[in-house]
Amino acid sequence: MTIYYTINTNNYIENLQAPDWVQVITEVEDLGDPIRSSRKDKILCPFEEPSVYIDASKVHLLNDDFKKLSEEIISKGVFTYMEHPHKHTYLEECAEYVSRGWVDPDDILKFTIELAETDFDFEKYFSPLCTIIWRPYNDKKFNEMWWEWYNKGGVRDQLSFSVACQLTQQKFETVYSRDIINQFSDASPNGEWWNNKCGDYTYHNEDVDIVEFVDLLTEVTGLFDWKEYFRTGIDRISGQPFYGDAASYSYAIEWHDPEKDQIVIYTSITNWYDTIPDDMYYDSNVKYVCFTDGNVEKKGPWEFRDIPDFVYDEVGGDPRRLSAFAKICPHKLFPNGTKTVWLDGCYVHTKEWVERSKTILKEVPLAHMLHPHRFTFHNEIMEGFGANFNTREEMLELVNALSKVDYDFKKYFSPVLTCIWRQVDSDMAEFHDIWWKYSKIGSNRDQISFDCARQLTNLTWSRIHNWETIGLDLTSPTSKVARNKRHPQAGHFTEKSTYNDILKECYDLLKEIRPITGIQDEHQIWQVKWNEVRDVHSWDMDKDEIAFFPEGSWWYDPTTIKTTHGKYSIQDKIHIIKDLNGFQVGNSSSNKTNSFWVRRLKRSLGLIDLPQELHDMHVWDWGQSFREYVEKNVLKPNLPKT
Repeated sequence: MTIYYTINTNNYIENLQAPDWVQVITEVEDLGDPIRSSRKDKILCPFEEPSVYIDASKVHLLNDDFKKLSEEIISKGVFTYMEHPHKHTYLEECAEYVSRGWVDPDDILKFTIELAETDFDFEKYFSPLCTIIWRPYNDKKFNEMWWEWYNKGGVRDQLSFSVACQLTQQKFETVYSRDIINQFSDASPNGEWWNNKCGDYTYHNEDVDIVEFVDLLTEVTGLFDWKEYFRTGIDRISGQPFYGDAASYSYAIEWHDPEKDQIVIYTSITNWYDTIPDDMYYDSNVKYVCFTDGNVEKKGPWEFRDIPDFVYDEVGGDPRRLSAFAKICPHKLFPNGTKTVWLDGCYVHTKEWVERSKTILKEVPLAHMLHPHRFTFHNEIMEGFGANFNTREEMLELVNALSKVDYDFKKYFSPVLTCIWRQVDSDMAEFHDIWWKYSKIGSNRDQISFDCARQLTNLTWSRIHNWETIGLDLTSPTSKVARNKRHPQAGHFTEKSTYNDILKECYDLLKEIRPITGIQDEHQIWQVKWNEVRDVHSWDMDKDEIAFFPEGSWWYDPTTIKTTHGKYSIQDKIHIIKDLNGFQVGNSSSNKTNSFWVRRLKRSLGLIDLPQELHDMHVWDWGQSFREYVEKNVLKPNLPKT
């Protein structure tokens, strides 16, 4: 039987509202400091049975969902704790302690000096959130080590927890805090989980030069690379930076006139994947930064920066994910306030686009484009799998990971992330950390992980519905002439595969994930019957004839509803409307009419709660578009340039 317990001493939480299955400890040994006294039973754990510790400030949020979740975690038999959403390094953790007055800086310095004499690896420090601890067994060796180091350096318990884990080689499992909390409460930045903090305390009131203090710690820890081990942060209460001046170690902008429309346009190129085009418009009031592994032709006014070393370890050297780091994590590369524009490295910059970018960043802090097709989640999965970007196993891994955080597959927003406009701010950090986390799971494309972060954080983004308005050529045959396509593809399809083979495997993949996603689109991909679908590729110009696909061939048409009574084609409806009204399919005058039939289509998939902007879309022949995409990337690929 699992014991759930909390500690509430000195009436720390008045009128504590705890479920009846939570033990509330109110009497503890007096150690001369009420905070330290309250920590003893948390750290040493007085129970031999499996137990779950919860901070007293959070027990009123516990419910049956939490209890069920905890029983599942305990049943695995592995000591489990939550990763802190901020994921502080050792230097950052110490800086926060001191800057907030939680710990005397001399105590932290003594703690660090003594720790440096052990086998502790400061580089491998992890940032725990000790609000909840799941113990399937009572590991007294770990508890005693945690308690020993806790009593060496202030009343905060994160540093000592990490020390004990490493020095005892404790076997543990980590869970990302938001993933867990969102399963029983609201862990958004303004949600109930984070908005009930109480009992702040101060142990040091003197002003401390944080930069000087951390510089001293680098002498002890050996963590000299501040770009890697020390980032700027913003105090949520005061709004002031508390880790120091970002300009001293980050990629700061050296302009001083706040009235100018000063922006950073940046990209990332690895493995010679892109070549910076020659025919580019450059603005003298714009800073250009390219992050790279060194495999890029250096030209133009670009400032070429190395991708941080730690990223290589995180992605296992994968050049695609390595390149994605800068795109996904500008908050780790630029100081707060920086106005940034991300653009994939192969596109040609225009004056119109630069000026449009300045205007966008004047009006909104965050903006991205929506795909004109407005893909469903399954469309996105099919594109990534069918075009050989990812394996079946990778797609399943991502879908299963998303299902564990209550991601709503039916509300997928199909973003275009070729170009992204962002003003760097601390409020965006959590979004981008989650985006980065899920971009490393399964699929190595970034659209789905972006939408996951959007749903989990509710960060407000402005959306540009028509990418033709930004002043860039993104779609013409020559728009990607500078793309070398040197990244290895993960999928197993080859030029010897057939489109029919690929569709069959797409069908099997979707069949496996439908119970998870809840999207019922089996009617859009099926095996054709005799004389059911014509093959446009068989068109005989001389005879003006088009043959039927052989019976049993696989067919994909996302605009068709297949029923026992035949096919219900949205595309046919559009063509009828076109004939009656005399306009071309897909033009601006037809979009509102098209959207009616698209809504019908969406409802057939069970996608009934989508925002209006996901219904209003161009209705193109997506099935044919998908086939062309597969042919271009798999069956008739443009091979990498040497």
